[in-house]
Amino acid sequence: MFMLLLLIFLGLVFFFVVQFATVVTTMVAIVVTVTTVSILVSVWLGTSYYLKASGYEPKIAQQTYPQVDLDLKKIVGNLQEICSQLEETELHLQNLEYLKHARQNHNGEK
Repeated sequence: MFMLLLLIFLGLVFFFVVQFATVVTTMVAIVVTVTTVSILVSVWLGTSYYLKASGYEPKIAQQTYPQVDLDLKKIVGNLQEICSQLEETELHLQNLEYLKHARQNHNGEK
C-alpha cells in the first residue's frame, strides 16, 4: 500500500513538473515572440519615418532610370563619334610621320 501511494505521489509530482515546464516554455515563447515583433515593428516604423523625413520617395528610381538610360546612350554616341574622329586623326598623323621620315631621308641623301 505504501509503495502504491509513493508511486501515485511520484506520478503526480512528475505530472505537475511536466505541466509547469510546459507552461513556462509557452510563456517564454510568447514573451520572445511579442518582443521580436515589437522590435521589428519599431525598426520598420523608425526607418519609414526617417526615410520620409529625409525626402525619400520610393518611385523616384523608376522615374530616374529612363533619364539615366538616355544619358548613357548619349555618352555612347559621343564616344563612338570621338573614336571615329581619332581614327581620322590617326591617318593624318601616319601621313605626317611618313612625310617627316621622307624629308629626313631626302635631306640625308644630299
